[in-house]
This record gives sequence, structure tokens and C-alpha cells, in this order.
Amino acid sequence: MGKRIRASDVIFIGLAFFATYFGAGNLIFPPMMGLQSGTHWLAGMVGMTLSAIALPILTLVLIGRVGSFKDITDHVSPKLYDAYLTLVIILTMVISIPRTAAVAIEMGAQGIYAGTPYVPGVIVYFLIVFFVAASKDNVLDKVGKFLTPVMVLILLILVVRSIIFPLGTPVETGTEQPFFNSFLSGYQTGDVSVSIVMATIFIGTVVGKGYSEPKVRSKVMSLAGLVAAVCLFVIYGGLLYMGACGGSEYPADIGQAELLVGLIRSNGGQLAMSALGLAAILACLTTAAGQVAASAEHFSAMSKNKISYRVCEIGVILFCGAIALLGVDRIVSLTAPLFGLLYPSMIVLVILGAFRRFIPNDGAYRGAFFCVLLFNAIETVIAYGLKAQFLQTIVDVMPLSSLGLGWVLPFVVGLIVGGLLGCVKKSAKAA
Repeated sequence: MGKRIRASDVIFIGLAFFATYFGAGNLIFPPMMGLQSGTHWLAGMVGMTLSAIALPILTLVLIGRVGSFKDITDHVSPKLYDAYLTLVIILTMVISIPRTAAVAIEMGAQGIYAGTPYVPGVIVYFLIVFFVAASKDNVLDKVGKFLTPVMVLILLILVVRSIIFPLGTPVETGTEQPFFNSFLSGYQTGDVSVSIVMATIFIGTVVGKGYSEPKVRSKVMSLAGLVAAVCLFVIYGGLLYMGACGGSEYPADIGQAELLVGLIRSNGGQLAMSALGLAAILACLTTAAGQVAASAEHFSAMSKNKISYRVCEIGVILFCGAIALLGVDRIVSLTAPLFGLLYPSMIVLVILGAFRRFIPNDGAYRGAFFCVLLFNAIETVIAYGLKAQFLQTIVDVMPLSSLGLGWVLPFVVGLIVGGLLGCVKKSAKAA
């Protein structure tokens, strides 16, 4: 008989999940989704909830039930997990780490003092990250663990205040399909990849609490995931509503960090902005330091330690610093197609893992995964400016393509054809 589940353990683990997903870099997306959704903010909130909250949590819960993400990817190829991990690390270097720098300067430093120069700020930021990531005694990480609750508390107060005393009234924005717009924008949080990378650690946390029996472990993961989802919904949902209420005050082309700073100042004044800005800077620093360290360790291990951790760290810092100079909005716009390339295939693997009992063979896994990946690769090269009419035609004729879900038909076709080929191959071996 499994260990009796304690509510205190569920809440503790759920808050740990929430703290891992919640980051200062993700704060810039919900207000913009709200601003774009306008009077249709509720549809936008549903779209954001599904992709930025439900999907990452469900991915984590599913992996907890299966045992590991590798147990899913092995059905496609034994080498896929390592390749995916490397791609996630690259995504982190291209998007997540530079975004923490841009948010720390544009929302944090410039939110406190508008005259803060951007480029020198980025240089100073990454110098601090370098020394923190190089230090085994990470004092800043301990400070960050204290400041994250402070940041959440400030946001919670501002969210409640914005609901009671809204900045304005949501206006019609003309945004087509606000649900799908927010759903696709929710990819930008990158939290599905966080679930994949952190799942082993999360499972270890649950087992460390004494819930080692698979069914009990899975239940604890589900309950803790629900706690994390509620916390994320309160913060993200509140920020989205704040953005929707700011439609009459802010132009549609405003920068994402600029919008958030404006909303915070309008709801809480400069004092609230300064407090939140300081917390955001330190939260970004702790996140970046951890991700730089993980990236450097990964590439050092790939070289079988022929390239030292310190050299890899310097390389990661220089690479991320160069991208960070682009600023928040350019980073988001230039890297959005990369999420479009990888996220649908992650979703496919999650779906296959969830319904693994009904998948006939590994051929179905391979067919579904590679068909989706191929289709999204076509979309990605088009998004980056490749002018090829036959590729554009493939995208245009695909059902749901205009909604950002053109990968659905390739998934279904790949699943069926791959499954049939797998059955034929199995029959041929048996003969």
C-alpha cells in the first residue's frame, strides 16, 4: 500500500513547480496577449491558459506517469532524447538567456530609471552572470529564491487592484482569432521544454518525499501540477486582463516590456515599479546564471571534457550577449519561428505518450513525429524568408494552417501510414 498523501507535501511540491515555470522573462507575454485580444480577452485567456499553463503542466504529469521523457522518445529513436536535449539547450541560448537580459534592462533597470543605457546594461548584466555561473557558492541563487515570492506578492497585489480598479475598458482591436493568437503566443514562454528538461528532477523531488510507488507518485505529480497551474493562472491571467484594460491607453505597436512597465506604473506607481524592477533584475540573473551553467556543462560533456567548462561558459556568455543586444521585441520576433518548429513536435510526443496504450507500434510514433517535424520545418524556412512557391503551396493547402495548426493533418496521416508500415514490417519479420 502506498504512502498516504499529505496536503502539505502537495502544496510544497506544487509551489516548487510554479517557481520553476514562473520567471521574469515570461511576464512580458500575457499583457501583450490581453492588449491584442481587447474585448475578446476571455477567448485570449483560454488560449493562453491551454498553451502556456495546461500544456506544460500536462507534459510534466505525463512524464511523471510514464517515468521519463526518454521512455517516449525511444519509440521514435534511441538517439532522439539526446538530440532533443541539445536542441532545448540551443533554444535556451538563442531565446531564454538573451531574453532575461533584455527584460532585466528594459523592464527592470529602465523601469526603475528610464535613462538606463541599454548596451552598457547588457554588458554589465552578463559580466555578473559570468561570475555567478562560475561560482560554486551561488549566493545570488539564494537571494533569488527569496525575491521570487516577493515578486509574486507584488504582482498579486497589482492584479487584484487592477480587477477592482481597472485602468480602462477593453476595446475592439480587430485581432482575428484571439484564441489562436494567444494560444500560439503562449509557445513563447518555452515551458513545455522546461517540463522536459526538469521532469527527472521533479520526479526525484516527489520520490524524495516518500512517494515512490508509481500510482501514488503519479497522483502527487497531478495534484502538485494543479497547484502550480492555479498559481500561474492567477498571475498570467491577471496580467492578460490588465493588458486588455489598457487598450485605450496604449498603442497596438507598443513594445512588450514597455507595455508591462506602463501597466505596473499605472496600477501601483513608481514605488511598485521600482520594487518589482529590482526583484525582476535579480530573478533574471538567477535564471540566466543557472541556464548558462547548464549549457556550459552540456557542451563540455559533449566534448568529453576536451573543452573545459570555463571555455564553454565564456562562449555561451558571448553568444547570448550578442543576441541580447537586439532587445526584447526583436528577440521575440526573430525567434518565434524556432518555437513554431519544435513545439508542435513536442506536443505530438506528449499526445503519443498520453495515448501510448492505443499506439500500435513504433512506426506510428516515427510517422507522426517526422511528418509534423517536416511540415514545421517548411513553415520555419518560409518564416525566415525562403521564397519557394511549392513550399508555400504545401502550407496554404493544409487544413487549419491559417490558425497555426497546419501540423494536425500531417500528424494524423503520419500516425496512420507509419502504423500501417510498422504492421507490414512486423508481419514480414514474422514470416
